[in-house]
Amino acid sequence: MQKRKTAPREDERALLLLQRLKDLVERVGVTVREERLVREVGYHVRSGACRLHGQDVLLLDTDASLADRVEALLDFLSRRDLDGVYVEPELRRLVLGRDTEDGAKSA
Repeated sequence: MQKRKTAPREDERALLLLQRLKDLVERVGVTVREERLVREVGYHVRSGACRLHGQDVLLLDTDASLADRVEALLDFLSRRDLDGVYVEPELRRLVLGRDTEDGAKSA
């Protein structure tokens, strides 16, 4: 019996996309840290940006799905000025598509 190979290929593509987005965030001067974000009763924890010891940091929850981590990176990048950084055309389309969907950057 043969195993289906479509799921791993999709996972590999998603992991590659995640890495490319993390690299882009690093190129705009923000450190990306993947950590298990502790959850306690009374508040909802999710991936996001913060300032830690004077440095901009984007925390990605390792317990979040791959899709949620990609979404957090796209959300962060859609709010950044990317004019001074080379962005691959495919990534630029993803980030810009995000802007038009949420209306995050209307001028």
